[in-house]
Amino acid sequence: MGALEAQTSGGPRARALASASMIRCLLAVLALAGVAHADGGDWERIADRDGVVIERRGVEGSSVREVRVTTRASLPPAAIMATLWKHEEYVEFVPYLKRLDVLRDDGDVRLIYEQIHVPLVKDRDVTLRIRRTFSAETGVYEVASVAVPDEGPPESSAYVRVRISVGRWRLAPAADGGTAVVYTVRTDAGGLLPAWIVNTAQKDVSVQLVRAMLERARHDNR
Repeated sequence: MGALEAQTSGGPRARALASASMIRCLLAVLALAGVAHADGGDWERIADRDGVVIERRGVEGSSVREVRVTTRASLPPAAIMATLWKHEEYVEFVPYLKRLDVLRDDGDVRLIYEQIHVPLVKDRDVTLRIRRTFSAETGVYEVASVAVPDEGPPESSAYVRVRISVGRWRLAPAADGGTAVVYTVRTDAGGLLPAWIVNTAQKDVSVQLVRAMLERARHDNR
């Protein structure tokens, strides 16, 4: 058990220490992969700032909430999709990502393995199946991911295996030639980290990730 994970099982002071930025870096990496639609309650708007709307809802049978981020981008959907599908470049701009291997590439479906460094707690690893789709009728691109913990390398005592991570990017053409971006995510970081820490961090990190991905897409299209 990592030091922080041990602390989170203590009193209020220990839990406060655990809510620092160290868990956010883990969620940042996991969330980038792109949530199958879960049966939960209605979406609750919790923030609307700088053109970004943040919503959340509960998921039946889980203490970890689903988060949805909606915004607009000036680039067309195809340009953003190209950046999203460059998994081999994620290590260049995703904080704390130690390693990313594309284990299998079947064109529109990939199996990837990631190792994530998390300060003060044990590092995490995750295997994800990622699928991209495109509708010629609507011009909408989607990238959906789900953790498949038993399809990648064997578990190692050096890492906590992330077993629940689901995400979805939806890129729809906007009337001005840009893109309506919707990003939805739910990730359980594993270990003994309380759900309230994960929920708090996931909300903030989701916005940061959308902005980082769009900035990378702008960089790719200069």
